Amino acid sequence: MSLRPELLPLVEALAARAGPAVLWWRDDDAGRPDPRLDRLLALARGLEVPLALAVVPTWIEEPMAAAIRATRQASVLQHGWAHADHAGPGERRIELGGRADRSRLLSELARGYSRLRELFGDRFEPILVPPWNRIASDLLPALPGLGFRALSIWDEGDLGPMPAGLARLDVHVDPIDWRGGRRWIGLAALAERLARRLARCDAPVGLVTHHLVTEPEHFDELARLLDLLRGRGDVRLMPVGSLLGGAE
Repeated sequence: MSLRPELLPLVEALAARAGPAVLWWRDDDAGRPDPRLDRLLALARGLEVPLALAVVPTWIEEPMAAAIRATRQASVLQHGWAHADHAGPGERRIELGGRADRSRLLSELARGYSRLRELFGDRFEPILVPPWNRIASDLLPALPGLGFRALSIWDEGDLGPMPAGLARLDVHVDPIDWRGGRRWIGLAALAERLARRLARCDAPVGLVTHHLVTEPEHFDELARLLDLLRGRGDVRLMPVGSLLGGAE
């Protein structure tokens, strides 16, 4: 693919860095059969780009699991349990918290962990991605005991210190404007956001996408971005499992 002018700010930001940029790619709300998920998997295969799929345990069945397993570039993270909202009146949506009984939530997370491990084996990474990127802080101490080694949310920094054995591996750049009508922001704005983040961050930077709200033309723009990143010597587009050791 030829370089689009919209990507020039990103190229300049990469060239200005002292060392290589480390990035990883997460896509949320996977599990149910959908042509857009098929398109996402085909994109990862075609570009040979590592993809971390946040899979909802109660949504996934064997045919879709087989398609994910057939995509060697894909690893699987746990996206809560059922993507159910337990928020109280006037609160932001949350599955892992809210009005839900904490012991029940932990039991469901354990069941989801076992299901994903059974379906995906070592392609399952012990990383919890809470639906809506929110989790009650009183659940955190129990997560290492369930097998989780990292928590991945939006980079809000509002949970306080992590318990021993649990790292943070967050995402920072999202091409969807959720408050502005769930619209795709466009390749230029996406490249600019990524450039700004890379200019001030030496830690791994997470790009998060959502295939269920991504249209065909948006997949084309995402492909142009990923094709640029994978072809540069100053970028390391990494499998999420390789980042666990250095996550904080």
